[in-house]
Amino acid sequence: MKAERDWIYAAAALTALCVVLALGLMPRIDGLLPALRILPAWMLGTVIAGIIMLFGQMAVNKVESPAAEFANIWRTQRPRVFAALAILLLAGLNMVSFMWVKTLLNYLVPFWADPMLARADAAIFLGHDPWRLLAPYVFPAAGQVYHPLWFLIMIVLLAIAAWAPKSPQRSAVLMSYFILWSLAGPLIHCLLPAGGPIFYEAMGYGPRYADIVPTPETLGVAQYLWATYSTGSFGAGSGISAMPSMHVTMAAWMVIASAVIAPRTLVPVSIACGVVAMLSVALGWHYALDGIVGGIVALAVYRANLAWFTRRQSGGSEAVPAAA
Repeated sequence: MKAERDWIYAAAALTALCVVLALGLMPRIDGLLPALRILPAWMLGTVIAGIIMLFGQMAVNKVESPAAEFANIWRTQRPRVFAALAILLLAGLNMVSFMWVKTLLNYLVPFWADPMLARADAAIFLGHDPWRLLAPYVFPAAGQVYHPLWFLIMIVLLAIAAWAPKSPQRSAVLMSYFILWSLAGPLIHCLLPAGGPIFYEAMGYGPRYADIVPTPETLGVAQYLWATYSTGSFGAGSGISAMPSMHVTMAAWMVIASAVIAPRTLVPVSIACGVVAMLSVALGWHYALDGIVGGIVALAVYRANLAWFTRRQSGGSEAVPAAA
């Protein structure tokens, strides 16, 4: 399927572009190492996620011998296994390149949009700062849901997409993943560079968000991010960016991916991603508008990709499969 090759080439080009940008602008080479160390853990995590996904599929299909089924997959579908691993490796490299670019943008593009986004939030919510409306719903494990659980759901769905049969829907889901991280996130950040409510006072904008009480996990991450940013250093996942909320952007991508390639997971994934969107505001990481923009962009990118890949396939010899 030529369209399948097209998205892989495009995804690799986007990743390479971010890598070249980082190599060209990074002031010192040691700034590249912290994020690069994440790659082995990423591959291990995605492989484990893929195995869990296959076990789940076998349980649903009531396979009597999972070991025999794994052996059969390895014997009969080895090229598909290697293709899925290559996609996951490319996604990991893309994540590393995004971390490099995101940190660089903190020093190349000064923050200025926070007061405007704060006023926009208050206007949307009829004079109220939305975090105050959502703060009562913060629960003790909110930090674990917002970071580790969000990340786990993303890599599981990425593994499912990498293993799914080829189709315009699958190509659109995977291509959207790379566009959102490599293109949409950095470009929107450059247009509206903002640190977020949790850093509002530290950036000198006043005590508007001083009443936010972060959870221990949130406080630890915020202190790490601000220490890295304020000293001009580089660390793994150290970039600060409020607009768009990539947590919510990718949560929207997860819901789309779930609906398209794993519809049985749609309800729990939607609930978890809705909680992430709520926590992005309640914990002080983002203005509500950050998530609204991110969700709209995720849907628009997917729909544009789906239209493109559907046209590409319908113009060939293969029939277009029914939409999920």
